[in-house]
Amino acid sequence: MLCLWSIGFALYGVGLSLVHVFRTADNHEVVPPILAGILVWEMALLDVATGPYSQVPAGARAVFILGAPVTVTALSWWEMRRLRHHHELTVRGALGR
Repeated sequence: MLCLWSIGFALYGVGLSLVHVFRTADNHEVVPPILAGILVWEMALLDVATGPYSQVPAGARAVFILGAPVTVTALSWWEMRRLRHHHELTVRGALGR
């Protein structure tokens, strides 16, 4: 029961952090997907440079390092497409604000 409560508490904390700490959408709605993509690829490059998975076979290492960036990039692309088509918000419009 304590483990279940801890997981719920952690997820609730992550949600509050995203809403109240980062507040990137207050600048413009397209900033969060762009920032998420940049940060996740930066972390992947850091993993390549530091080599934390040196004992793992090459195929699994590629999945470990590229899995998150590819997934986050796909979700960011989908969010940018949704913002452009449904709300007419673009990066070019964000720069013009």
